[in-house]
Amino acid sequence: MLYLLISVTVIAVSGVHLLLKQGLISIGQSPSNLAECIPFMLKFFTNPYCISAALLTLLAVPTWVLAISRAQLSFVYPFAALSYVIVALFSLLLFKEDVGILRWLGIIVICVGVFLVARS
Repeated sequence: MLYLLISVTVIAVSGVHLLLKQGLISIGQSPSNLAECIPFMLKFFTNPYCISAALLTLLAVPTWVLAISRAQLSFVYPFAALSYVIVALFSLLLFKEDVGILRWLGIIVICVGVFLVARS
């Protein structure tokens, strides 16, 4: 059950970031001056991707709370780093972002670290 809660949280948090990115792609870059902030925030809060990200957060928070209530935080928290792996992979696939070799090496280090924590 613990690993299911952690998995749901990691997948949901990754989804939140991917949905936010897609929403921001569709509404444009954040404004550079204060006068444009209100129209930008209105677009943000009415964008279906951004709304979906907020709703997905409502799934991630309770599953995270349940996960950390069942195990030591020092054990559970490193699993959150797996969202880096998911976001990097889907950023490459969905947004055609450049994920260079150094990033992949860092992701491998993260995976090894999570594996070591899971074995403890």
